[in-house]
Formats: sequence, C-alpha cells, structure tokens
Amino acid sequence: MVAPIEKDTSLSTTLIRGLQILGCFKAGEVKLTNAQIADRIGINKATVSRLCKTLIDQNYLRRDLKGGFRLSETILALSYPVLSSMKWREEALEIMTDFANLSKGVTSLAIFSGADAIYIQTAGKLSNFPTSPEIGMTMPIVETLTGRALLSMLSEQEFEAKREEIEKTYPGIFDQQSTCINQAIETCNTKGYCVAFEEWHPNIFAISSPIARTADGLDVCISCGIPSYRARKEDIIDDLAPRLAMVANELRNISVFKD
Repeated sequence: MVAPIEKDTSLSTTLIRGLQILGCFKAGEVKLTNAQIADRIGINKATVSRLCKTLIDQNYLRRDLKGGFRLSETILALSYPVLSSMKWREEALEIMTDFANLSKGVTSLAIFSGADAIYIQTAGKLSNFPTSPEIGMTMPIVETLTGRALLSMLSEQEFEAKREEIEKTYPGIFDQQSTCINQAIETCNTKGYCVAFEEWHPNIFAISSPIARTADGLDVCISCGIPSYRARKEDIIDDLAPRLAMVANELRNISVFKD
C-alpha cells in the first residue's frame, strides 16, 4: 500500500510520485502494467505514463518486451553505498552463520524502513526454504515478529511516532495486531526474545531478538526462521529462543553499537 502524500507545500509531489512508482513493485513481480501502477499509486494512467517515461530516461525503469514496465538493474547501484557503509554486517555474519547451522534455519538482521522492516544481512541455506529473507526484502512491521522486535527497542515517544507512520500506510493495522504486538514487546523486554509459530508463513517457526541501536541511529534486530519439521515448539521455547537472545547480546559487542 502506498502512503498518501502529506499536504506540505515544501514537498515535491512529482518526485514523491516517481519514488512511489519505484516502490510499488512487490517481491516476485517481474513487471507491472500502466494500469496496475495507476491503481496502486492512486493517480491517472496518463500521469503514470509521463512519470514512467522519465524514469526510463534516467535508467530506473525499463520496458518489458511484452508490455509493461520492469525495474532497471540500475536500482541496485543505489543500494551499494548504503550496504558498503554497513561493514559491521560482515562482523556479524560468522555469529549468525553459527546459529543458523545450530538451529537448521536461516538468520537475518533487519532494521526499520519506513512502515516496513528490511533485511540487511542473511545467513543459512536458503535452498528448499519456504521463504527467502534475502538482503533488501521488506515486510510489514506489525505483522511480523521481526518488526515487533524492532518496536520493542523504541522509547514511548518513538513508538508513537512509528505507530503514526505505519498507520498512514496500513490504516487500522495496529488495532488488528495489538495483542500480538504487546505480547512480543513484553517478551522482548523481559526475556530478550519473542516467538511465533506458523504466523507469518505456514510451516515456519520464528524467533526474533532486539540487538541495539547503532552509533548512527539504526535499530537492529536478529531473527531466525526454522521450518516446522526441523524443530519442536518446546525446543524453540526452552532452548533456541534463549540462545538467540544470547547471540543478540554477543552482537552488541560489535563496535558499531557502542557510542
């Protein structure tokens, strides 16, 4: 869902619409038609055509041979400066890999990305895994354990600001998920982790632990997804979840989390 444009005369509506077009592609979608983009953004097809033509000229979109638009590979170049500024992700990788091997799952680091959370590092074997939490993949904050672990790190004032931001994009979502949100935040605060069984994806047991805020202001959590046939619920609760909290504590010793 695309958030409505704020009525702020200091903002460039055209730029916002162009960015919304780039952001409306979903994982697994090869292309979108003019009509699909117009429907998602909430503007007429003529405006979409004009904006897409500009984005094509700047190499951020390209035309599909069978019609419609694709994201251009140039988009990848935009992410490189961001990822290259997070060298500490490599420091975390060995620790993440050890836990992924132990749990027979996939571990990931995530941060806030507006009304969503976004993966910035992943460890473990993705082959034959029901979901692919690859770098750059996003997910709704309040509907996922990863997002709820991130919410647990916020101060009361920060939480309310994030709630307002999320509600603009996903109206009513907080009320729908309030019980799950509160439970996850409470267990993160008291035990250092939260768990969910086959909630976000069928056949996946999930664990998430808040880590800390980086020196440059990024809230980071670690999550682990384990296929349900590889672990029992009691194994998650009694062993793997507390172990992930210990991993999160170990990751806090990375220099980027220290002032």
